[in-house]
Amino acid sequence: MTILEIRSISIRQYLDVTGHRVAYISRGRYFYLSPYRTESSPSFAVNPAENLWYDYGKREGGNIVNLHSKMNPNLDIHHVLLELEQLVREYNLQYSEDYESRMKEDQNRYIRLKEKQEKDDSETIVTGIYELAHPYLRDYILERRVDYDVAKQYCKEVHYTINSKQYYAIAFANVEGGMEARNKYCKRSIGKKAISAIYHSRNPLTHCCVFEGFFDLLTYVTIKKWMNIGLCIDEDCDYFVMNSVGNLKSVLPYLADYEKIHCYLDNDEAGIKTTEQILSVYPDNAVDESVRYISYNDLNDVINGKPMQNKP
Repeated sequence: MTILEIRSISIRQYLDVTGHRVAYISRGRYFYLSPYRTESSPSFAVNPAENLWYDYGKREGGNIVNLHSKMNPNLDIHHVLLELEQLVREYNLQYSEDYESRMKEDQNRYIRLKEKQEKDDSETIVTGIYELAHPYLRDYILERRVDYDVAKQYCKEVHYTINSKQYYAIAFANVEGGMEARNKYCKRSIGKKAISAIYHSRNPLTHCCVFEGFFDLLTYVTIKKWMNIGLCIDEDCDYFVMNSVGNLKSVLPYLADYEKIHCYLDNDEAGIKTTEQILSVYPDNAVDESVRYISYNDLNDVINGKPMQNKP
């Protein structure tokens, strides 16, 4: 499920299956005793038309995601989304009545931000680089099931213009001062295309991981942080992101310093060929880790439950 779908789960039905009953209805709003604090008079209201809640006693409100978070304060956002998905499966929760209309509205907003890949030599002008904060970029990261704090650790938010049109995206820096820029609808390189290298100390560690794209890296760190599902190695590693399998020759010299090189490339023709080339250069050091997710194209597909239909 996408985060937009999760946010559109009916709050009324959610409260019902979690044991909270309507106290009364007034002007189209459904009032309850607050589900996350003690009170004697119902002051917690749900507006079914907008699928939003508001707690008049605390003067705060929001959608189903932050409601479940307030009801379960020990959960991080990743596990809040996982629990809501589980509730959908267990109780067959439905979307709110205005889900389709809000989906169209959100799509229209994104369409205005969608960037067409320009085939000419249009100049990209960076107007600002900031900490990750834009809610649309946050939603996209969460849709990919990547921990948002992990994304903020390794990425920035870039604002740029092409032919006087303004765009923004998640930015991942490379060793040449350029960056990979991505939002929900577009990915591009800004500046010189190059690999990215992430070291965790002044001197190289004994192990490193090689990834094809930066979302593979973000997924790996997310899995290592939250899940014990046999996809990550136990040792601390430096990280190298190729940003394109075409950068193979550029990354090879960086790998010479490591006792073990863990290759987490895609399970497609290009990824398999690139892994074989790394193994041929470093036969005693390199390890093909794609066998850990043999039924999936990459790590992100694993945590999103998207197995390949046909293994190459």
